Amino acid sequence: MSAWGKADSKTASGTIAIGTDGAVTGTSTSFTTETAVGDTLTTGGKDFRITAIASNTACTVVDADTAGAAISAVSAGASYTLSEKPGAIAFNSVGGYTSETIFGVDENEMAANKNVEGAGHAGWVHVRTNGSRKIVETLVAMSKNGITGDAEDVVFEDYLITITTQPADDTSATGEAVQFSVVAAITGTGGTLTYQWQEDSGSGFANITAAGVYSDVTTDTLSISDNTGLDGNTYRCVVSATGADSVNSDAATLTEAV
Repeated sequence: MSAWGKADSKTASGTIAIGTDGAVTGTSTSFTTETAVGDTLTTGGKDFRITAIASNTACTVVDADTAGAAISAVSAGASYTLSEKPGAIAFNSVGGYTSETIFGVDENEMAANKNVEGAGHAGWVHVRTNGSRKIVETLVAMSKNGITGDAEDVVFEDYLITITTQPADDTSATGEAVQFSVVAAITGTGGTLTYQWQEDSGSGFANITAAGVYSDVTTDTLSISDNTGLDGNTYRCVVSATGADSVNSDAATLTEAV
């Protein structure tokens, strides 16, 4: 295969074991159709480079970073992932590169992380630190939608959540109904926001359940049918989306007017 592909994540059926000689034994795997020589096999947070495929259940790997490095055995039943990381760069370990610090960044992830991780272009990206600085380098730039699959959402999330309108404090007469609202936006195509309101009555924030005076606890607007006995309590909303870091809103205070 070429020095790099475009799949950040490929189908990886079954489970594997790896011997100290690099021999991979699969159970219910499909190596001949799901992967290719040069692909990256990752298990237990460690990257390996596939050098030969003998059958659907047998292939051979080497350390993805250091030629000739000893391989620690991996017991049977291990889960694994497959990708097409740029092997030639990682394998030579130029300038401190390791395969584990190379990530496939698609258009969504580039937009969502522009001000966070600093991915300047979709493609294969390397992340390293120098003292307190985080350095993000594009190794292989790709055109729109060049990267396929999505291997992780920790370093480069798919979406970025921004709260544009925070909940406001409320002062109402005892016995009145009260509402707290939040407005949030999501950067990236296809993300769906979810909401969870929390209350702090003096012991820290905890999720609110839809019961008693509380309703709409998983929407953008929390409804409280009667504020009696809730004076001084504070409320916030946790806004989330799959593939994004959750964001807490500011806390709003409920005050019962005398």
